[in-house]
Amino acid sequence: MPFPEERPRRLRRSEALRRLVRETDLSARRLVLPVFVRDVRRGRRPIEALPGHAQLGLEDLAREAETAAKLGLGGLLIFGLPSVKGPGAPDALDPDGVVPRALRKARAVAGKDLVLIADTCLCGYTDHGHCGVLKADSRAEDGFEVLNDPSLDLLAKAALVQAQAGADLVAPSDMMDGRVGAIRRTLDRAGFQGTGILSYAVKHASAFYGPFRQAAGSAPKRGSRK
Repeated sequence: MPFPEERPRRLRRSEALRRLVRETDLSARRLVLPVFVRDVRRGRRPIEALPGHAQLGLEDLAREAETAAKLGLGGLLIFGLPSVKGPGAPDALDPDGVVPRALRKARAVAGKDLVLIADTCLCGYTDHGHCGVLKADSRAEDGFEVLNDPSLDLLAKAALVQAQAGADLVAPSDMMDGRVGAIRRTLDRAGFQGTGILSYAVKHASAFYGPFRQAAGSAPKRGSRK
């Protein structure tokens, strides 16, 4: 993308960002810790599919962030597990949702020592477990279709809420075509030109899906992920 969409200075805005991306080497500062945050004050809930790992309450997240900073890790990748789900992913669009509160909590304890990355997807926030808006379609494989373009609007709004809460990077992990451009335009129009986008690779099939779906509470209620 040409300027103004392409701004390499986004990755030079803070020492934590520069430290994370400056060179290729194997060290703690190159590692990002995924954390799965519940909409509760405290309480660790073990993740059966990922032995040794747990879903965290907000106070537990604060301690995890503090430890990660002391260990010299590069950052946190924050996934939210909302207490309320709906077809329009309401918690993902709520400025006081679980991820915005987690971002503010982590920033308060880790300051500028960690890069805070917010997972930007809808599957964990919808009551059907898919990454966007659904429409019944008898011709489709599962009897419904995930509507690409209407889903972009929700993803972009979710990314803006995360940027407003202090995310250094928003990380779209859905599989909607055009989501990076839609998010970039929304962020730029709202004055968040400095917030970066870390897009996940396209996923067609993976044995890692099972443990992740349990950790993030995002398994689809019907049909296959698309």
